Amino acid sequence: MKNGRYMAIAPGSIVPGALPDFRIYVLTQQGKYVLWALEGKKVSSGQLARLAEGGMKEVFVDLEQKFQYEQYLENNLGEILDNRFSSDDHKATIFSSVSTNVVRTAFETSLGLGTMTTDALLRTQTMVKNALMFISESRSLQALAKMIGHDYQTYEHATKVLWLTMAFLRDNPDVLEMIQPGYQAANERNKREMLKQCGVGALLHDIGKAFVASEILNKQGPLTEVEWEIMKCHPLNGLAMLLDTDLPGFVKKAVLHHHEDFYGGGYPMMLQGERITMLARVLRIVDAFDAMTSRRPYKEPMSPRKTMRIMIGTPPEGPEEGTPSRDSRDEGMRRCFDDGLLKKFVVFLGRAELER
Repeated sequence: MKNGRYMAIAPGSIVPGALPDFRIYVLTQQGKYVLWALEGKKVSSGQLARLAEGGMKEVFVDLEQKFQYEQYLENNLGEILDNRFSSDDHKATIFSSVSTNVVRTAFETSLGLGTMTTDALLRTQTMVKNALMFISESRSLQALAKMIGHDYQTYEHATKVLWLTMAFLRDNPDVLEMIQPGYQAANERNKREMLKQCGVGALLHDIGKAFVASEILNKQGPLTEVEWEIMKCHPLNGLAMLLDTDLPGFVKKAVLHHHEDFYGGGYPMMLQGERITMLARVLRIVDAFDAMTSRRPYKEPMSPRKTMRIMIGTPPEGPEEGTPSRDSRDEGMRRCFDDGLLKKFVVFLGRAELER
């Protein structure tokens, strides 16, 4: 939220001693901005506690310092997500904002160079490491679930695919064992590393779209045959961009295979069944779920419940109030997915209380 030349920030995003030398303001009931702290880095835990006790949900910094503030959020994300003065909803908003910026930067730098830079990959891995910590919190999924139904944009989509994939795999260690044999026998440190690599693959699954024109990505009507062929190249483009990185092979294959259909007919290699890597099969499900529950240029979002009925091939029970009619592009979706994984995903959604 922006007010005049000021930008609202959550008090819970302030890490004592870490915030740059911003002047911080509070908004009075009379609508005036009053200086609260002359130097942000000198704000103490006691001051933050008094803000929380007073029910203050927003403070303000100069809008010109937005870029510096975004850098600060990324550099201090771990501490912010662990901040007891911040609500789960605020943490989810900050997490979404930081991860979106990280993915945007990865796309933009990769487009210019044709490959994933070491710096962009390191930022991605660090962000995923912090995401692991946040997703382990008991109420984080409910806070993150509020993003469901938002507009579909490539960067935001990547963030939602990340947290859904990591939360699903965390709750299904048997699936992680199939992705990386030996997972369940590994120590906790190695388990976290394995899950982190899966998260990196989830976050970067659409990195190849950096080479797809925005006019195609955001087109409101059906794609032409030529446009569709261009779109279908993005998994191959993604693999090419990650080939020279030190990511494990199963992550690179997941990026390449995430649009292959379990019963055949997908792209770019027309694979089917167990020839499709396990992480790619997970991403195929999560990717479709988020796309269908997001607002697109050509349709309104579906509810998670209606989305799952279509994905598992259950006949519709009639139109739901406030939800769009079934899109012809959703017909026959069940053949896209590994049945066993899809059943586990339905159970996961129920346990996470994301159905609505």
